[in-house]
Amino acid sequence: MGNIEDRVPNFFGKIYPTYDQNLLIETLGIAESDKVLDIGGGHNPFLRADYIVDSDILDNSHRGGNAIPEDRRQKYLQADIHDLPFADKSIDFIYCSHVLEHVQDPAKACQELIRVGKRGFIETPRKWTEFVAGYPSHQWLVDLIDGTLVFERKQFVESPYLNVLIHNVWKNARLRDNALKHFLNVSCVQLHWTGSFSFRVMESPENRFDYTDPAHAALAHFFFAKNIFLLDAPLEHGIFHAKKAVSLEPDNGRFLILLAGYALALGDAGLWRDTNKILYAGNILHPADRLLILAGFTQPVMKKLRAAIEKNG
Repeated sequence: MGNIEDRVPNFFGKIYPTYDQNLLIETLGIAESDKVLDIGGGHNPFLRADYIVDSDILDNSHRGGNAIPEDRRQKYLQADIHDLPFADKSIDFIYCSHVLEHVQDPAKACQELIRVGKRGFIETPRKWTEFVAGYPSHQWLVDLIDGTLVFERKQFVESPYLNVLIHNVWKNARLRDNALKHFLNVSCVQLHWTGSFSFRVMESPENRFDYTDPAHAALAHFFFAKNIFLLDAPLEHGIFHAKKAVSLEPDNGRFLILLAGYALALGDAGLWRDTNKILYAGNILHPADRLLILAGFTQPVMKKLRAAIEKNG
């Protein structure tokens, strides 16, 4: 049995405790006999899932580089949420957490959830969080308005407020608990549905962010990694994105400068060897800086790199 304090709603309404899967299973009323499908389980699948579907078992771009362990992959079914390989109403409960903000066609995805499932649970970031936190592969701003799940096409590549919230959540335990636990229903849409649910999609023909466009994806990963770097967030959260931007555009100078900054800050000698040439070729660093790095005095060099990253951002 879960803690009673975890069941008390806040001023915004009911909270579904997705931070505690055992308590969530109880809260959602999932029975032992229910057939449960987790869509987009990735590296952290739903504890109660009988079936786990993911669109790509090997590509971790939507998961921030977090890989599905090899010993678990045989339990996954590679399939697309837009075309699920299950019969109508053949699944008792569908768990779909932090997936719909990534998809190409949310209307088709929602139709498939309703077709396949008898009931289910959906969680996504709430619209306002995309402006202050956000994530590179999110394509939709999502909100729950008068019981309707509303999707708006994202019209920006970089978080308008430079991901200012997300790095503070990582660094401050109390803020993290508020955002991810005590006020989870404020930062996230949470929808527990039975039979069906209503949804609406607001597409945008202009300023349309499309993560399947490599140029859009490269910029999205770059800006995310840059903001983490410049806001002094824990760099382990940004290195994947800096590398991903370079993998998509290997000759992009500002992407390489940022990756070199990560290499030096993280003390990754191999990555530094692969990336530092552009810094000397562009006169960002000079021969004297090599001596400082060799002597372990990286702080003045990092100051130069930060200035270059800000200038080229």
